[in-house]
Amino acid sequence: MQSLRGLVSSALVFTALAAPSAIAATPTGWEAVRALPSHTHVQVRTDSLKSDCHVVSVTEDKLTCSEASFARSEIKSVKRIDKTKSTLGGLALGAGVGAGVGVGIGSAINAGDNGSLLHVSGSKASGVGAAVGAVIGAGIGALVGHSTNLFATTVYKR
Repeated sequence: MQSLRGLVSSALVFTALAAPSAIAATPTGWEAVRALPSHTHVQVRTDSLKSDCHVVSVTEDKLTCSEASFARSEIKSVKRIDKTKSTLGGLALGAGVGAGVGVGIGSAINAGDNGSLLHVSGSKASGVGAAVGAVIGAGIGALVGHSTNLFATTVYKR
């Protein structure tokens, strides 16, 4: 028991000492933009436009993409785009919302229809509604996630 306490206290001390250095090692501001590797997919917002592009180079006063160049002074924000993460996240969120809506619709449609040939219990109707809603919601969520960059990471903001 004594060695477990020693191990836990050593881990806490190490975490407390390592955390500030890990935070300090992460570049911020324009330095974070300069640290982006070549060919990184980013979204650049300026005062007048929004553009998705692939980084070619970054200097102290300019971001050059394969599609366009932007002066640092006109850039409002730079976000790192991850289409895969956004699409999968949108798919999961859409499936969850769709299943919830499907449960409500499935139970409401079948609630008072006892004499029908196709009448099933409320729980079965809710289950079918959840399945259909999840499939429809997943498709819509994936499309929305892919087109809106739900999980884009902000690298720079003026």
